[in-house]
Amino acid sequence: MGKYLKFLTLFLGLVFIGFFIVSVRLLILNPLLLSADQPGDPSRAKSFHYAFFMPSSDYSFFNSLKAGALDASDAMDCAVNFNSINEDMLSFEMASFSGIDGIAVFVYDNSPAVLSELEEISRLGIPIVQIENEAIIGSNAFFIGTNSFDSGKSIGRIALFAEKNAVHIALIYSEKNPGLMSDANLVEIGLKTTMGDRLRELSTGRTSLNPIDAERVVYDLLLRNPDTDIIVLSDMNDTLVAIQAIIDLNLVGQIQIIGFGEDETIREYIRKGVVLGSIVRNPYRIGYSAVMALKEISTIGYTSAYIDTGINILTRAEVERVHNGSLR
Repeated sequence: MGKYLKFLTLFLGLVFIGFFIVSVRLLILNPLLLSADQPGDPSRAKSFHYAFFMPSSDYSFFNSLKAGALDASDAMDCAVNFNSINEDMLSFEMASFSGIDGIAVFVYDNSPAVLSELEEISRLGIPIVQIENEAIIGSNAFFIGTNSFDSGKSIGRIALFAEKNAVHIALIYSEKNPGLMSDANLVEIGLKTTMGDRLRELSTGRTSLNPIDAERVVYDLLLRNPDTDIIVLSDMNDTLVAIQAIIDLNLVGQIQIIGFGEDETIREYIRKGVVLGSIVRNPYRIGYSAVMALKEISTIGYTSAYIDTGINILTRAEVERVHNGSLR
């Protein structure tokens, strides 16, 4: 009787583990979130399945990144799904049990729990594409995004348009762009390399995920550093909020802004001279490249360990050229 009960307990335990693994796989590979050639096309029809783990924030950067990933998945006959890394840690923790062929992850913070899980996923041989923030180094870990040193150099190139021999710059990092914030040293080295002796002082600040936090940070920076000539933002939403703060303080012309990202509002303020210029990443290319890299690993066994998707500089000359062209 005892042996029978032990056998039954073992059998039920194995059944539970089996159902658990299947449930986790269904959780990660949710057919409703996968790209498909036709409505209702089952995920199993795809040769490879990749999971993206990103912040749940509905920022234009992440929306464009998703669009690039989806277009790439359609072109390469693979499936992708998107999971929140900051609100759905369970899916991230269970990724190694799901049977996926690789993951792309945008690490919001280098917390011990996230780093530990990434190390475990890498140890199991599951390819990891790290977007914008290289949190771990390993044979299965790859980076796709923008080079932080180049970002700093680009900020410096825009700052030189101010045509001042001694510039006081306030650089505001943001939790909405954690990759750049985590590489702050590289950003600042790049900025100093370009500016040289013209950079008289560099102060820094930081905004939270609060969409209007840039207003508070701008006020605080100007109170502490009234000699500030240029304020640099590292998030598009923060850029728009900071512009409005400078307008409200009646400091247009006295303080210039270097923005991050582009939309019609930022372009218009660059044309008017309120914004000196803006740093523009290519999130669509990042998403597309992430799927392409994962597919290369799945099919040929390797991909480039570091893919720099580049940075564009949006200046008044470029905005004027486009604006004048549209008027013709």
